[in-house]
Amino acid sequence: MTELEALRQKRDLIVLAAQLQRATVLRRLDRLRGNPARRVLDLAMLAARRPAVMTLGTAAARFALRAWKRRRSGRLASIHH
Repeated sequence: MTELEALRQKRDLIVLAAQLQRATVLRRLDRLRGNPARRVLDLAMLAARRPAVMTLGTAAARFALRAWKRRRSGRLASIHH
């Protein structure tokens, strides 16, 4: 294998690693977007920008946080048993 071929192979591996890393990040972002609690939080943040709907946004954020905590504590309890 010549030095040029070795450099091409290294470049190809670097490009492949970058593509895999990008795919992983995109998959994680899709999971976050699909999470119902995340949707409620997004809605709450949107509502919080408008003073008239601030209480609605705060209530939605509280609801999402409580749901997330319950879900999280359920997961942790099932791991320890």
